[in-house]
Parts: sequence; structure tokens; C-alpha cells
Amino acid sequence: MNFSKLKYRSLLLGAGATLLLATSCKDFLDVDCYDQYSPTCLSSKKSYQSLTAPLYGGYIWSQYEGKFAWCVNEGLAGVLFNVNDQEGALFKLSIGDDNSILKEGYTSLYSGVIATSNQVIKIVADSLSSNAYPSDMSQADMQAVLGEAYLFRAYAHFLATEYFGECPLILNSENDISKNVSVPRVSRRTLYAQIEKDLKVAYAYLPEKPADAWRASRYSASALLAKLYLTMASCRVATPGVTYPYICPNPAECIANAEYYLNEIVNSGNYALASHAELFSAANRNSVSPETVFALYWTMGQYAEGSAYQSQMALSSDWSKGSGWGVGKGLTYTLYNSFTESDARKKELCFYVGNGTGNGYMTANGEMTWYGSDYVAKKKAGEVAFGQDGKEFLTQGQHLMNNIKKYVWAVDGTAVHGSGMSIDRRQDIIRLSDVYMMLAEAALLKSGADVTQVTSDANVISNINKVLTAHGAPTIDTIAYFTDFSSRHPAGEKFEFNVTVDDGNGNGTQKTVPVYSTVPMYHETVRADFLQQRRKEFAMEGHAWLDLKRFYYLNPEMAYKFMQQMDRGCAFTNSPEIPEDDSRFQTELGYKRLALVNLCNAQLAKDYPNGNYTVGDNEVEIFTAQFNEKNRWYLPIPSSAKSFLQPVVLDLYNDVLTGTYQY
Repeated sequence: MNFSKLKYRSLLLGAGATLLLATSCKDFLDVDCYDQYSPTCLSSKKSYQSLTAPLYGGYIWSQYEGKFAWCVNEGLAGVLFNVNDQEGALFKLSIGDDNSILKEGYTSLYSGVIATSNQVIKIVADSLSSNAYPSDMSQADMQAVLGEAYLFRAYAHFLATEYFGECPLILNSENDISKNVSVPRVSRRTLYAQIEKDLKVAYAYLPEKPADAWRASRYSASALLAKLYLTMASCRVATPGVTYPYICPNPAECIANAEYYLNEIVNSGNYALASHAELFSAANRNSVSPETVFALYWTMGQYAEGSAYQSQMALSSDWSKGSGWGVGKGLTYTLYNSFTESDARKKELCFYVGNGTGNGYMTANGEMTWYGSDYVAKKKAGEVAFGQDGKEFLTQGQHLMNNIKKYVWAVDGTAVHGSGMSIDRRQDIIRLSDVYMMLAEAALLKSGADVTQVTSDANVISNINKVLTAHGAPTIDTIAYFTDFSSRHPAGEKFEFNVTVDDGNGNGTQKTVPVYSTVPMYHETVRADFLQQRRKEFAMEGHAWLDLKRFYYLNPEMAYKFMQQMDRGCAFTNSPEIPEDDSRFQTELGYKRLALVNLCNAQLAKDYPNGNYTVGDNEVEIFTAQFNEKNRWYLPIPSSAKSFLQPVVLDLYNDVLTGTYQY
């Protein structure tokens, strides 16, 4: 059975889709069996259980994990600063349907995870119905395999609709392949109904404690059901540009359902909170953590077998054997500035400059250094200068102050790659901290759309504080879902831009152009509301965009304000000697000013109508207004996929309920 043979006429996005599925029975069953189901291929419990192994990571997730996951969930959401090419386009909120990263994520979900899940469901369901399965397997064993496939199909469809809105729902791979049909996009109501249906099958079939601890359990389904119900309960307002807007018919019921499943997880006793130092340590990078409720597991191997994340985030190849593309990627100010120095999560999330130290980055073990561990001693001895070539100095030139550390393990010398983009990684989808945070969110949602209301409700505060206490973070007494800073930041702040003006003869003259903002600026704001608490806890774990989408469903106006009131800038430095609290911080280190470059350009266009000027590279335009006006809260389905989709959007909710859905 070679999954590379499956080609979705309606969803195919090119040769890349085949690579995602380029695995065979031999790859994960240790037997030779290709292209079709055969009893010889599936003759033992181990062989059936191996059918779902590819769903937990590797090829079929590789294009999603390689860039899409962090470009959207972290970059688009304003957690991760990154202005590079098409990655940076998403960060800058300049989103077109020809962006190759959108294509990669869409392909991975549909031609990878959903296609594989559908084939496993058919194989196992056929074996169950004909009572033709190995003697060393019970019916419960077979149902557990089936439950995993239903779980992943639901999860992939959930991601697809949260990213793309009204998108395809694919349940019948064989019909799609054999009849060569194109499929419609369906309403979110239709998608949510099938996702709920699949997750309830998974919940019924999965064991409470699987023999392999890394596999999904009944509580994995509980967690995803809770996430689904909270998402549905948040849907209170019709969204513009959506053909079939989803309005939750009974938010109170959905909240109660979410609380039921979340409390079930807590009361199971199967999970425990742990420090970030333990959760994200190199030693535990590919093992189940005490908090893990549901996760993907990447295993080092050839290109696209293991995780590419470390290579994408590591500062250089000295921290990630073979490749390191993390220079220019770091936490945005709105997130970075919200951490106190005493918050133990900060040094597990990024390599940050400690106030008043003057010596550079805080390392994994809490010591101050500058990239190479021997820098300070060697500099004092006069043996080296900053920017020297060699392994001791992992990057050169201008550096971000807060490059990503979470899930980047080679700093301790233990992480070895199989290839340049392939390393072991446990990627938690839901951990116990999220369970407690969702319980707090469920209580907040009971207040309806009044998202700025401050509460001291014990159901909210105690659940958040359980997470904060366990992770060495300051606890809270009150909190609001969202704090609106509109009244605190009047327009009119002065900014100075470095501009090069061409005199027409090829000679450039440097000028300083003052610009007074016509919009409020929020670079000094320290946000501490519920949205920010989630961002701090789950930064770089794939939650931020989905969290913001739930908030958007609840209150689109305030969600847009959240995006407006976000400083997406980042600080760079050419010197390890300047601490963050030094007065030279904003001048000699350099600060990426994002929102005002359009104002600067507007002023320069009046002064220099021939356009013979360039703005310094410390300024980057963020297209927040255009993002909202074009309703990019839903990403565009990639242009290369649209020709294989029917041009209509259908509400096939009743077909899902009656089991007559045909695609």
C-alpha cells in the first residue's frame, strides 16, 4: 500500500504533494507490500498499529511544520518577528493567494494528513466489518487504530477551517480518486459538525492509557473536543465576506461540553504540570512529558522525516548541524516586553539581554554570555574582538536581542541532526497547561462579548495561577479577556527616520526626517490580559493565531484593536556591551519601526514627488488596515488549488448528520 499513489484531483497542488505521501508499507511495517491492501501486508497487531505511525510526524506533516505552522501561528499573529521574503509577507500582514507557504500548509493538511487518515479508516473499517484481522488483535485493538485515524482527520480539518474558513471536507478518498470529481468548499457549520462527529468516534474508540505512551488516548480526543466547543462557543458575530457565517446556536451548551471534557482530563490523574525547563529541555526533546495530552513526534532521519523547526530557528549552523536560519527571527516587543525578569519562562523561550548585565544573552543555564560561551573571558584577555569568524561566534553583524530558544536544543551540544532539516522533537498540540487555560477561557466566555470586563472569578484566576505557579511566573488577582489601550496612547508621537535622498546625479544625501504619528503607538505598552497570558505561556507552540481567531469570532472589533495595538518591532544590536536599560538602547542598537514607514513615505512623496529617496532599513510597513479590510482573518485558499475546487460554497450540514455526505 503506497500512499504516494493517492492523488487528489480536486486538491492536488503539484509534485510536492506526492513527496508528502512518499512512504510505503515497507517504510513503517518492515514488509514488502506496495500499492494495494493485502492480508500479507497486515498480518499482525504491530502492522495494523503501524498504519497510524505516519500521522504523528514526518513526511505528511513536513510542509506544514517546515514553515506554514510558525509563519502563520506565530508570525501572522505577531509573536515572531520575521521580515524575510514570503515568510515576512505573512508577518507584515501582506497576504496573497500566491504565497507559496500557504500552498505548503494546505497541501500538507489535505494531501498528507487527511488523505492518509481516510485510507487508514477505510482499511481498518473494512477489516472490522469482515471480521478479518489478526488473531493477536481484539476488536478494541482494531478500534483504537481506527480512533487514531478519526482523531487526526478531525484535527486536520479543524486546522483547515480555522485557517481557510470555508474549505473542502474530504471523507471519501476512493470516490475522489476513482471518479475524478472536484469537490465543493463547505460551510464552517458543515465542517464543525463532521469534526465533532469524528472526535466523538475517536473518544469512544481510543483507550484511556495506550500501551505506547506517545500515542493518542481518549483524553486526546477530550482535549480536541474541548478546543472545538470553545471555538464554536466563541462564534457570536457574523463575519464579513463569509458565505455561510457560523453563529453558535447555543454557546452555553458548548461551554458546558468543553468544561465536561476538560474536567475529565484533570480528574483522570494521568497528567501533571511541569516547569518549562523540564518540558523543553534537550534531554526530553523526543519523549512524552508529564503535561503531554496530545502531540506529534518527529524522529531524526533524512530530509523531511524529522523536524525542520530547529534549523529554521537556530542562529546558525553551529547551533543546528547543517543549517541554521534563525538570524532575523525573534520575539516581537509586545510579547517580549510583557515578561518580567523573574518569569522563569523567559529564558526557556528566548536568548534575552538581562537588564544591567552588559554582557549579552542569558543562556539556557541562566548564565550571561555572548553567543560563544568563552566570549567574555577571551575579550577581557584581549584575544578576540566581536564579529570574529569561527565557531565561538555563531553569527556576525547585526543580531536580534531575543532569538528563539524554545525547541532549539543544540545550544547544549546534544542535538545531532540526521540531515540539515531533520531532528527529534516532541511537538505538543495540547498539554495540561492548555487544559487549565481552556477552563479559564470557558469561564470568561460566560460573560459574552463584554471582553474588557475585569474579573476575579475563582474559576478564571485559580486555573490561570495553577499554570503560572508551576512555571515560575508571577501570579494574578484579576484579569480581563482583553484590555483596550485606545485611550492611553494618543496620536502625535515624534519619530525620526533616516532617509537617503538622490540628487539626480547618482549622489545620495543622508537626511533625518521627523514624522509625527497620526495613529497611536503602543511600543511601551505592557499587555497582561488573558490573550497575552496565553501568548506568553504557549509562544512558539502553534497557538497564537488560533487563539486570536477565537477572539475574533467573539468580538471582531476588539480583535482588530488587538492587532492595531501590537508593537511588532524588534531590537537589534551590533554590540554585546550595551545592556537593555542603557540610554543608548534605542539609538546604537537599532529598533525596527514597523507601523510608521507608510507615514514617512507619504511625507517624503510630497517633498520628493519624483520618488528619488529610500527609507532606512530599520523601517518596515505593516498592512494592518488592509489585512482587516480584505478579511484576511481567513487565509486565501492557494490559487493553484482553486481550479480543482467547485466555485460554490455549500452548506451540507444535514448530509453530515444523516451520514449521506458524498465527498
